[in-house]
Amino acid sequence: MNDTLFQSDANRVKPSHNFVTAAKDVLHDLVHTTSGIDGVLLASTDGFEVSSIFQKDYDGGKLSAVGSSILALVQALTNEAKLTGCRSVILDAQDGKIMISAVPNANMPMIVIVVTKQQVLLGQIMHGMTKAINRLNELDEQLNVVNG
Repeated sequence: MNDTLFQSDANRVKPSHNFVTAAKDVLHDLVHTTSGIDGVLLASTDGFEVSSIFQKDYDGGKLSAVGSSILALVQALTNEAKLTGCRSVILDAQDGKIMISAVPNANMPMIVIVVTKQQVLLGQIMHGMTKAINRLNELDEQLNVVNG
């Protein structure tokens, strides 16, 4: 697999306390400026919750673990199909949608999981996610320092 998103690297660090605090603000902005979101979660690529905001009762730990596994499987599938750069997955269920997107931070790659109501404008959700991911990448550069 050519993608380095899910590979361990000694240069990667756990997110700093300041990053986690700032990331919570980014998630808050996403939930409160984009209609139809029931929850948003930021997780490490190995499936551990970093931060979340839920409007319903969700288990962030389980969502993190399963979401990370799903994105890894989809990346493997796209590699087999000779596609590169898998960035996101959209799951459509009877009563809502789940969007999982890679956050390719330089210091600590992560994923964002957004749970929505069924009737949402996917373009609006994707635009909000892209803005949030760009901001998380900026915060990673500012607040997560690689030692060494």
